[in-house]
Amino acid sequence: MITYILGVTLCWAAFYGLYAWLLSRATFFNLNRAYLLIALILGLVLPLTPWPAPGGGSAEMITVTLQPITVGIEAVEIVVTATANEPGLSLWDVLLILYWAGVVVSTLRFGYGLWTLWGLYRRSDRQKYQGYTLVSTEVWHTPFSFFRLLFWSKQMPYPPEDEEKIIRHEQAHMRQWHSLDVLWIELLSIIFWPSPMVFLYSRSLRVVHEYLADHAVLKHHTRKKQYGHLLLRQSQSGPQIALANYFLNSQLKKRIVMMTKTKSKRQALIRYLLVLPLLFGLVLAFAQQPEKNKKSEVAGEVFKVVEEMPRFPGCEDTEGSAQEKTQCANQKLMEFIGANLRYPEDAKKAGIEGTSVVRFIVNKEGRLEDIQVVRSISPSIDEEVARVMKLMNEQGLQWQPGHQRGKAVNVEFNLPVRFALSAKDKAAQTEAGPISSEEIFKVVEEMPRFPGCEDIADKEERQQCANMKMMEFIFSQVRYPKDAREAGIEGMAVASFVVNKEGRLEDIKIVRPVYPSIDEEVLRVISLMNDMAEPWIAGEHRDRLVNVQLNLPVQFKLDNKDQKAQLPETGNSLEMKTFSASPNPTTGALNLRFEAEAQPTTIRILDSNGREVLQESLPKFNGAYNQALDLGKLPKGAYILHISQGDKAFTEKVILR
Repeated sequence: MITYILGVTLCWAAFYGLYAWLLSRATFFNLNRAYLLIALILGLVLPLTPWPAPGGGSAEMITVTLQPITVGIEAVEIVVTATANEPGLSLWDVLLILYWAGVVVSTLRFGYGLWTLWGLYRRSDRQKYQGYTLVSTEVWHTPFSFFRLLFWSKQMPYPPEDEEKIIRHEQAHMRQWHSLDVLWIELLSIIFWPSPMVFLYSRSLRVVHEYLADHAVLKHHTRKKQYGHLLLRQSQSGPQIALANYFLNSQLKKRIVMMTKTKSKRQALIRYLLVLPLLFGLVLAFAQQPEKNKKSEVAGEVFKVVEEMPRFPGCEDTEGSAQEKTQCANQKLMEFIGANLRYPEDAKKAGIEGTSVVRFIVNKEGRLEDIQVVRSISPSIDEEVARVMKLMNEQGLQWQPGHQRGKAVNVEFNLPVRFALSAKDKAAQTEAGPISSEEIFKVVEEMPRFPGCEDIADKEERQQCANMKMMEFIFSQVRYPKDAREAGIEGMAVASFVVNKEGRLEDIKIVRPVYPSIDEEVLRVISLMNDMAEPWIAGEHRDRLVNVQLNLPVQFKLDNKDQKAQLPETGNSLEMKTFSASPNPTTGALNLRFEAEAQPTTIRILDSNGREVLQESLPKFNGAYNQALDLGKLPKGAYILHISQGDKAFTEKVILR
């Protein structure tokens, strides 16, 4: 929300700068009013719109990785280090608390204004006239209007000629619905109260309202000098209510100057065309650069990414979009591998598990070439993966070749295959098989999600947000068992559980143990998810809720094995004398400054899956750090900055645009 407010403020500031520089001095009052209102709306919309950046930029060398042959959220890996602690409030959390406190105060102020108006209306005499209702009050105040109500104090009599001018002035406010503008800007000031621009727009809109109402009075052969004297006489009048349009509202000098000013020439209208390049510049500022992994690059005759990617056979006759055909082809590929891949007996007996990655090229004829395992976990497993890939050629399964500029081309792929042993019988299995027809599914059309991200429309961003929420939950609850630390135990415990149709977790168990106390800690933390206020979002398949089995790896890792016996049972918060990480959000460089105790320090950046993507060790930390971290090569999204000293840690959320 704070990031959005900053974006809106930037847009409003740009539009307001043009208004204050060139447009505010023109006598095109209706046009200026429209400009201010439209600028407010554009400022709200531009930061939310995913504008594509012009051009594609230069391509870079990448390799496409196919959908992993895996089950559930295996790819979400939570790393628990010995310095993991229960973090306190971050600067981001404090800002959010301050923001919502301001929203509450602004709402109360707005409600008080409405209540004051209602109380004044209820206690006063009312008389209907053509086009408005006169509300005669007993309170001393200057005349004002609110929609079709004209509030007039009995304590402030006026000469008939002044009374006529004031009524005509307020009728202009009523006819032109100025109260609607005031109400709109007051509502915006509740949500965007930290932005100074909302108050500048409010002041400028009210001044334009007065220009319009003054102009309406002067059109009826009223002398400017007499009308100006009337304004001066009322300059020290009674109290005002924020939501109303007053006869004497603000900036008296500006109003008198504008009344005596020569009407702007029609040629001055060309100034308003400057909003077009300004709008274009803001669109560029908020444009989203294409993802790096979507850029194409040719390496000799083998392409990495092409306009039409190759597909596993069996879906050519499927009706639907190219994306739907690709999803169908990926499912067919999973079914083929699941039906043919076998867990080697020697790997089962040795308890070997892990992810093997095979690289291959789909040539112009749809056959696989240059099949090689680029990530090995066991010789027999590597041979089995390569055998199944070669089996596609032996069975005459020809992929739909990739196309670039209308021509069939060679395209390189990576395919991860995850091997995991059953805790029950250690039976060999891979997680590439077809969807089970039983009541408990392993892969469904809509996988279960950790709660808290349901308002995000994009499916991929929603899943990334859910993974981040789950990671934050686990970080806040998990503890490194004391006996495991003292014994120097490290490793990855894998838990299995079923998310039922109601979003509750069932059949929670350890399928890959590490150490008794570590296994118990993982089970305890996962069980706590059933005590949350909101349950998980249940999985869906073929438009119905289903039970889905998921696996969750949690890695326990000691920071310093030489000091493992001295680490306490739970982590403590690392106190910073000074700290800043800016800009946040950032587009690449994160300027990190902090002061802490002079002792060995480690700086980490963790992604939304809890994986470490950047690390800097400072064995001779002198107590002060002031450097820029380069995050430009990382995918955009949410990250966690983790600074640790021994058993103490400090965390901060970082957004990369």
